[in-house]
Amino acid sequence: RRRRPHPRLSRPQLAAMSSAMMTMPRAAPAAPVVRGARSASCRRAVSLKVRASGAASSKPSVGKRENMPQWSTDRPLPKDRKERIDLKEGQRLIVTVPATSANMGPGFDSFGFAVDLENELIVERGNFEVKIEGEGETTLPRDETNAIIKAVAAGYNAIYPDTPLPVKDLKFTSINRIPTARGLGSSSAALVSGLAAGMALAGQDLSKPQSKQLLLQLAADAEGHPDNVAPAIYGGFQVSINTGAQWVTQSIALPKGMQAVLFIPDFESLTAETRAALPKMIPVADAVFNISRAAMLINSFATGNMEALRYACQDVIHQPTRGAAFPMQELMDAALSKGAHGAFLSGAGPTVLALTGGHGSDVNADTMVTFLAVEVADAMMDAAKAKGLAGRSVISSPTPHGVRVTKKYAFTSSETGMWN
Repeated sequence: RRRRPHPRLSRPQLAAMSSAMMTMPRAAPAAPVVRGARSASCRRAVSLKVRASGAASSKPSVGKRENMPQWSTDRPLPKDRKERIDLKEGQRLIVTVPATSANMGPGFDSFGFAVDLENELIVERGNFEVKIEGEGETTLPRDETNAIIKAVAAGYNAIYPDTPLPVKDLKFTSINRIPTARGLGSSSAALVSGLAAGMALAGQDLSKPQSKQLLLQLAADAEGHPDNVAPAIYGGFQVSINTGAQWVTQSIALPKGMQAVLFIPDFESLTAETRAALPKMIPVADAVFNISRAAMLINSFATGNMEALRYACQDVIHQPTRGAAFPMQELMDAALSKGAHGAFLSGAGPTVLALTGGHGSDVNADTMVTFLAVEVADAMMDAAKAKGLAGRSVISSPTPHGVRVTKKYAFTSSETGMWN
């Protein structure tokens, strides 16, 4: 096919075009591609963290409602109210968030599921106070430097960017059942509960999809990865990615009757330290190893083929480094020898998690399911004792429930005088 000839331009026309191009503003040069650089959505984490500490007034674009599409279930924000706190005198705002196990072996920074071990955050009107019960009650701060208080302010400011949350008029009670720094998502639970509480205080309904979507963006931006916060928000088994524009997550079906047997060592492990020790580059063979097992893991859950999990939970990218300081492999081998389907390091560790059950049996009515879980728990405990590792075993279950927000009126009992 013959090309259409370009039209000839006269000299006056060429001169006019040249003049116009000279006066046009130059486009900004493209940003250099940096190996391992995070997407624009991930980089909003810096803005969120700084704002939460009160060190700067910049607002992440994710929280600006004018840039977001409207939903039919959106609630209009009040414009003429002097005090924008959606919490009445005598009401309690109760936020419940589950523990989470991230990575699940090969799904580094992408896979995670929720278990039925939960923290609660209770917010009431009153003079500023932070009460802490349970895990961390002797070590966590009780002032505005507490991570939960920072997250509450950040969640509120995501809805009201120009109105600071009057923290001094609120009191907080944190009931912590999730062990801290053990690989069970305690920091993610604190972040999600705080952000959810802040959004709820700004009048948002956390049961609505648009609110959960915003919560996911805020939480994953702050963490830098979604493997814990996604199941903490949505519950169940979540597979999450960053598209370059936002975080998205999808749910994978959990087999009925599955149980998660945890061995929780007594020592703590900080995610930041173990992450810094990981290799910056990996061989292609290791990438293939993990990709193939991650795919098999998802297929095992989707089809109920639990027998494949002993291979599908294997990893060569992060577990060898994180488990080098304690007998991680011995604990996994002990669990598998007693019939566990698969075993892996929970998050950054040091908790080791073994999966049992999942063949459709009712945990409450099938004693064999319970018997096998106890057998695995005892085997892991014996392996730990043989290596001189102190810790405890906990038998839990995956839960389909993510963050839940409720409001209840507190009242005093005439007989006990106690608050209910």
